[in-house]
Amino acid sequence: MSLVQWAFAALAAGASGGVLFVVLLMAGKRYPRWFGAGHGLLGLVGLALMGFALYGQGAVLPTRASWGFAAVAAALLGGATFFRLIHRDRRPLPLAVAHGMLGLAGLVLLYPIAFGS
Repeated sequence: MSLVQWAFAALAAGASGGVLFVVLLMAGKRYPRWFGAGHGLLGLVGLALMGFALYGQGAVLPTRASWGFAAVAAALLGGATFFRLIHRDRRPLPLAVAHGMLGLAGLVLLYPIAFGS
C-alpha cells in the first residue's frame, strides 16, 4: 500500500469511530473518555500522513485533492474546537453530524486520489 492509501485508511478508521460516536450518542450510551482522544488522534495522524503524501512529494495534484485535504482539516479543527474547547461536557448532535459530514466529504474527495478510481 502507498502512503496515500495508509493515510486514507487512518482517516477512514477515525471516521468509523465517529459513526460509532453518533450511534452511542443517539442511544444515550456512555463511552470511555479515551475513545474521543483516539478518534481525534486517528484523524490527526491520517491528516499528517495525507499532507506529507500529497504535498511533501512536490507532485502536481488534482484540485479535488486540495479540497479533500482542506475538508478533512476543517473537520479536524472543528471537532477539536467544538468538542474539546467549547462543548467539553456535551455533544450537540447537529454539531456532531456537521463535523462528520465535512469529514466524509473530504474522504469522498480523497478516495479517487488514494485508489485511482
